[in-house]
Amino acid sequence: MNRRVLIASAALSFFIASQVADPAFAGRRRFVGQNGAAGSFAQQGQYGKRAGFRAGGFGRGAVSAQGGSYAGPNGGSGRRAGFNAYKPGQGGVHVSGSEGNTAAGGSWRRGGATGYSPQNGAFHKSGVEATGANGGTFNRMADSQYKAGQGGYTNNSFNATGANGASANGYKTNNYDAASGSGTKTKGRSYTSASGESYGYDKSTSYTKGEGFTTTVDRQNQPDYTVDWQKGSKPVYTPMP
Repeated sequence: MNRRVLIASAALSFFIASQVADPAFAGRRRFVGQNGAAGSFAQQGQYGKRAGFRAGGFGRGAVSAQGGSYAGPNGGSGRRAGFNAYKPGQGGVHVSGSEGNTAAGGSWRRGGATGYSPQNGAFHKSGVEATGANGGTFNRMADSQYKAGQGGYTNNSFNATGANGASANGYKTNNYDAASGSGTKTKGRSYTSASGESYGYDKSTSYTKGEGFTTTVDRQNQPDYTVDWQKGSKPVYTPMP
């Protein structure tokens, strides 16, 4: 997962939240001048505290950040933070992260970043790690990028394990070339039950935008097949030995 994003976001959360010191406090500030405006807020209550700020110049962009920490009455706790920035003509970025523990003993960590600029296109990266109170685990990763006129890619994956020994994992990709209008997609899933039985599939697709595609599916413990579709024709399903 995107550990640097998660660590940076968590650090921002700890810093902002620590600025609220009173046992019970709420405050808000706002300043407006000829070049722009800025504001901040801070709040603390029985179960948590949060704080943040925002500043922007008229026609020149804006930046904001916020964070908080929480502790529930039954023992759960969490921390989160976020950051946003935008400038006309250059794009923007959003970064966020959180981590915490449930009252039953589970835990999670999450981090992500999304950005866009006219020069470099758009991107997104994120990740999640979680552990259940009973011993199960879950992890997910997402990575994508796209630029108009050139194309882009997507890579997603996950894996999970249950306390009873069952497991699951999967992936999905997409690579697209905008110049030719063609690309490839893959997708797969694999599952194993607590008793050891396995099933799943791997699927691969080649396509050309507006023309058609060919898909091959390889299945565990079941017949494989292909599907071919071309514009103006009916899909052709072909079983494979």
